[in-house]
Order: sequence, then C-alpha cells, then structure tokens
Amino acid sequence: MFRTFTLLCGTLFLGQLLGQQTITGGFTFDNEGRAYRLHIPTGYDGTTPLPLVFNMHGYGSNAFEQELYSQMNPVADTANFFVCYPDGINSGWNVGWAFGSTSDDVGFINALIDSLAAQYTINLNRVYACGMSNGGFMSYRLACELNDRVAAIASVTGAMSPQFLPTCEPGRAVPVLEIHGTADAVVAYEGTPFVSVPVDSVISFWVANNACNATPTETAIPNTNILDLSTVTRFDYGECADNTAVSLLKVTNGGHTWPGSPIIVGTTNQDINASVEIWEFFNRYQLDGISAQEEVVSTASPAWSAYPNPGGAVLNFKNIESPFQLRIFDAQGRPLVNTIARQATNIEVHQLPAGVYFIEIIKDQIVQTSRWIKG
Repeated sequence: MFRTFTLLCGTLFLGQLLGQQTITGGFTFDNEGRAYRLHIPTGYDGTTPLPLVFNMHGYGSNAFEQELYSQMNPVADTANFFVCYPDGINSGWNVGWAFGSTSDDVGFINALIDSLAAQYTINLNRVYACGMSNGGFMSYRLACELNDRVAAIASVTGAMSPQFLPTCEPGRAVPVLEIHGTADAVVAYEGTPFVSVPVDSVISFWVANNACNATPTETAIPNTNILDLSTVTRFDYGECADNTAVSLLKVTNGGHTWPGSPIIVGTTNQDINASVEIWEFFNRYQLDGISAQEEVVSTASPAWSAYPNPGGAVLNFKNIESPFQLRIFDAQGRPLVNTIARQATNIEVHQLPAGVYFIEIIKDQIVQTSRWIKG
C-alpha cells in the first residue's frame, strides 16, 4: 500500500550550468521530505502529453549531479520528453542493502508520478525509469514492483541485489536495458556477495521473465574512439512476450561510468552515449505495447541504407524513394540536420565533423533510424 503525500512546493530554477529550464520541487511522503529536479523540454507547450523519464543518481550522489553527469537534457529537448531527477534519502535508494536508505522509495516514485501528472501534461502510458549504479538497482526494483506504471527500465552500472531478486515477481513482461562495464570496480560485472548478483544472471532472469529467445543477436559497436580504451558489444534478446525485449550493452574494459558523458571518470566509453541509447530503447514501448505515435517508430531494420558507411562529405541512400524527411542527430542527441530530401543521392554533409551520427528517415509517417559514421 502506498501512503498519501502532501505537495509542498514546485519552484522554478534556471540551470545556468546546463543551459536548460529545470523545476525544483518536493513534497512530504511517509513523514519524510522528498525532493526532485524536473527538466522541461524546450518543445513543451502544455497541450500534448509527453513521456516522462526518471533518471536516478548513484549512492552518495544527488539529483543535480546526475543531471549534470548523464547529460540527458539535450536528448530530452530533441525527442521532447520530461526528465525527472529525484533525490534519494541519505543519498541512496532502498534496494535491499544493509546500508543506505530504508525509505519506501517505490511508494515515493509512485507518488511522484501522481504529483508531476497533476502539474504537467504527462503521457502516463509512457513513464520510464533509469539510473546510475544504486539508481540502476532502483530501476530494477520498479520493474518488479511498479511495472503497472513504469513501461520500461534501464540500468547503467547497476544490477539487482541478492535480497530482492528471489522476491521479484513482475507479473508481466518488462522491457529491460542494461549498460555495464566488465571492469566495473564498484558494481562488479561478476557480482559481489550480499551486494549484487552477476550481470549475466540479471539478464537471464529478465529473459526468462519476458519469455524471450535465449539466444541473443550479437552486434559489435564500431570502436570510433580508440582513446577511451574500451569497446562495446550489444546483445539483443528478441521474440519476447508482448513485443518486449531485453538488451545488454557490454562495455569491455569499461569502468563504473556513464558512457558518453563529457565528465570522464576512469574508463568512460565514448563509442556510445548511454542517454541516447536509453531513450532509443524506451521510445519503442508504452504500457500497452509498442509506442504508438503520430510518427510511428519502426523497430524493424530499415530497408534503406546510408552509404558509404563510414562516409565522408556526401551522404547517399539506396532502397528508398524521394521525397523523404531526413533528420541527423549527433551522439548526444542534438539535431544537426532536418530537411526534405528531394533526391536520394548527393546530400552534402561536409559541415559535420568526424564521429557517430543517428540518421532518421521519415516517410509515410514511419520513422526508421540507422547509425552512420563519418570518418
């Protein structure tokens, strides 16, 4: 049973360091003062219900640091969704550890959904949860205990605690994404007694829960940054119940870090951007199945292709008829190109520096995305 809460405040704070609008607020829940930060995307007009992503900090951190570290706000501005950064009690989340928080954090997040929905136009069918480390553990707890309100979850450097895993009975298939480094010295990939189960065991649990094909599709992510001393392999478990999926981005030699963050702490992979990867995963799902939007995001592999890949100053396409809308985003999710392509060849992209990009083609209201590298 979730306890009642009383709204206290919702004051405006202009995050000058982040250059975006952030609302700070809080309320009393279970006789404790709870606080949060809410990033309002630049495209919010109060009329269209937008998705909501909870992004939870690690143990010993806080909402502001997670906002700064994960850099999810630019992705939210591009894709038009809210990001809420809640604060845990005593800088932690209740995930079954003998140390840290003992608060009813599942009840708090449930109450926070209600509080935000009362103040902003939120699509309650598209609420998601992700987090770093302890926040990733908390995301898994929400997948177990609040999946009637949270459509999908993602964990970065988190896992599940040995105390809670045996008691987790989701009752439905929940889309799950894990991003984890093999050299994580805080939440070990192989697990730590009394703290975390091995990452592979976490994945196996959700693959079984979601009735997925136990054999994943394995994809090597291009090693576009050799200076980060790490590489990424993606494992996608498909054919799951209710059109869900379980995915693992395994960062070989990656540390206890948020990939793609501009704040380098130890071995921080730069071949992927965790915030972009998380949103691309979330954007496929809502509580009643695959996300239904005015522009339908297709999860099928595009029939078209961009070439050459890696490429140079000119971008070409094949297997698609013109005209079509072309959008190009950088690895941080920032829009760089948005145009109507009248021909499928000779599209000048000389202005783009070398790096990893995401190409979206929209035709007949179907959105398909492909990764492209400019050398």
